[in-house]
Amino acid sequence: MITQLKNIVKKNENLYGLYKKARFIKNISHRDFFNFKKLLLFKKVYPYTMLSWQRLSNAYELALQVEKDNLKGAFVECGVWKGGCAGVMAYALKESNSKRKTWLFDSFEGLPEPTKKDGKMAEDYAKNKSEGKLETIDKCVGPMKDVKKLFFEILKINPENVVIEKGWFQDTLPLAKNKIGDIAILRLDGDWYESTKCCFQNLYDNVVVKGYVIIDDYGYWEGARKAAEEFFSERNIKPELIKIDSAGVYFKKP
Repeated sequence: MITQLKNIVKKNENLYGLYKKARFIKNISHRDFFNFKKLLLFKKVYPYTMLSWQRLSNAYELALQVEKDNLKGAFVECGVWKGGCAGVMAYALKESNSKRKTWLFDSFEGLPEPTKKDGKMAEDYAKNKSEGKLETIDKCVGPMKDVKKLFFEILKINPENVVIEKGWFQDTLPLAKNKIGDIAILRLDGDWYESTKCCFQNLYDNVVVKGYVIIDDYGYWEGARKAAEEFFSERNIKPELIKIDSAGVYFKKP
């Protein structure tokens, strides 16, 4: 019954908007209630993110921590949608007067096809497409113009500190990894097995020791979790995964 009600709400755009906003507000932590600067920032980015308060806050707080610890390296997000999460990380740099670069990777056309390794739920979500073609399934489409509006008009981020790479990860990451150099925060939000695997294979070695890796959908999409666990096994890595919420996890690179 509860699942049926949720599906009805999601099919009604206005109802879903109210449901999403209520859920977002509900998850504001007690310690953030009087952090007016953070509340104002998150209010600005809310229309540009699909993340929970917890996951958005995690990215923001880790960005501040990296600046505090003076870790070297860029911030990189793979899977941007409309830029809300990358925006709060970049804004943390602005607050710190940092010239650290923020790199954004996305097709800006939506998710590609999943594969069989992503499981039945992903196949259903993609309307029975599961061949892994690098073609949009018209889900999670975030136009680049929305990202630019958020970054440069609303948040007033310096364009010189932002690099936006449009295209499928399989095409863009191999060409960009050497240009990026060291990475302090690597945030993965590609949802599918092949996308997550590609990010790990191309960018994990760039992450500095004590840098952070965030896996947005580790606890939600089967393929994202499978790709991460396979990579850890292949590299004999045993990270201490820290839970953010029901879906997201992060770890500090040993």
